[in-house]
Amino acid sequence: MLDALKQDLLTAVTYLKDQKIRFLGKGSMTIVDRANNLIVAEPAPAFPSSSIADMLVVDLSGQVIEGNGTPCTDFLTHLEIYRAFPTVSCVVHSHAMYTSAWAQAGRDIPMYGTGHLDFFKEAIPCTRAVTSAESESGYETSAGLCIAETFQKKSISPEDTPAALLFQHGSYIWAPTAQEAANRCVALEQIAMLAYLTEKINPEITGLPRNIIGHSE
Repeated sequence: MLDALKQDLLTAVTYLKDQKIRFLGKGSMTIVDRANNLIVAEPAPAFPSSSIADMLVVDLSGQVIEGNGTPCTDFLTHLEIYRAFPTVSCVVHSHAMYTSAWAQAGRDIPMYGTGHLDFFKEAIPCTRAVTSAESESGYETSAGLCIAETFQKKSISPEDTPAALLFQHGSYIWAPTAQEAANRCVALEQIAMLAYLTEKINPEITGLPRNIIGHSE
């Protein structure tokens, strides 16, 4: 079932591993088949997989339809992103170093250079903290709701800026395809590193002037 999506997922996850994005195996990736309301997910723990036979097919309630094991705990966050953003087909969660550092600091990743604009049209937003009450009712679901809330409150387009930082946790990146989501994940880590270095080199730096937007390539 859904073998083509399983292969796409496996290929993209292998690419992220090769790019050293999977810190100690941390992270997760899923693809949704919206026509059938099914999600292809990695089994937990992340990336023990070596073939498409290892991949899971999960319904929108979190029940495993096909495969052995269970999806990662972050699956519920992915699910809320799919619910909030109907155009999204693939979600990557990452604990890569620089993106996670910005998330832990509770800061948006500023837009300092044209390279940022090649992938994201605004600063990468960081959510508020998940409250204690929200955590008690379900941290992972609340995390996804916080991401959706952030985009709504800041009037950010999830298509133009397909990524978010979850405060004190990590990043979530999405795209129409698995490989595009993986590429954006790698790009976001580079952008996060460049933003950090930019502020170290020039603490007085300001954001990218709007007259430059549209000249990113």
